[in-house]
Amino acid sequence: MNILLTGGAGNVGAYVSRELSGHNMPHTALDMREPATMPESAQFAQCDLMDLKQTCEIVAGYDVVLHLAAIPNAFQDPPAHVMGVNMVTCYNVLEAARRNGIRRVVYAGSESSTGFGIHDAVLKPRYLPIDEQHPLWPHESYSFTKRFGEEMLENYARVFGIEGISLRYCGVWTRHIQSELVEMVAPFKRGEKAAQPWFGSYVAGQDVAQAVRLAAQYHFNGGEEIPFEAFFITAANTFYAEPTLDVMKRIYGDPPEVRDPAYYANNPCASAFDIRKAQRLLGYAPRYDWREIEKWEAET
Repeated sequence: MNILLTGGAGNVGAYVSRELSGHNMPHTALDMREPATMPESAQFAQCDLMDLKQTCEIVAGYDVVLHLAAIPNAFQDPPAHVMGVNMVTCYNVLEAARRNGIRRVVYAGSESSTGFGIHDAVLKPRYLPIDEQHPLWPHESYSFTKRFGEEMLENYARVFGIEGISLRYCGVWTRHIQSELVEMVAPFKRGEKAAQPWFGSYVAGQDVAQAVRLAAQYHFNGGEEIPFEAFFITAANTFYAEPTLDVMKRIYGDPPEVRDPAYYANNPCASAFDIRKAQRLLGYAPRYDWREIEKWEAET
């Protein structure tokens, strides 16, 4: 399997590169700048994904493209810039994949595409836990790009037969912000409640990398109407000590319908986003827990 990883110099890309190398999966890390460190089994390629011609040339010869490159911070860049860069680069990667006969594209989606991640309005889910069949209600620039990117991928799968997998991962906790995260969760470790709670979803960079690798290895059985799948990727729990359904009552007053009470009976602090499809089909198994975050750096 010949793998191209876009966004290879990014914070999440670095985790993915290490994960691939740890499983003997040689790959090329593509970005505008070379990563500060890179596994020996990885190569580096430079490309501006805003340029379709460059993108078509660099993608040639690969079997799988892991498309992580994007503007990840909707708070530091103007909304129109986020929209423009994320949409154009996604289109260019998909079109380059089509023109070059690439077999599969794995896309860095987001739980924000639901409208419950990065958000400008308080929306109430129709039910809990939120699965891949729940309606998507994005309403700001970043969440729009992740929703539209996933929809483009699904249509390239439908029309051109490219295998597409969208990983809707939530806020990724990485080594470069670990000290801030340790400080943030300290009150919750003491059992305190969040003053202004939201969904409390998180995922370790290492677990995102695991999901990306599993998506690259996933076997479509050939019987699908469309060779496309979307998966929520989060930790097994929230980063609150408070049970999730209690948090939802504090947010909404009248909480959403719970379609599967056993889901929260078995794990009261389980994520609002249902990861069981990823566990069942990909074999995804989140290993990192916020309560042990101080140990994470030693394992990276």
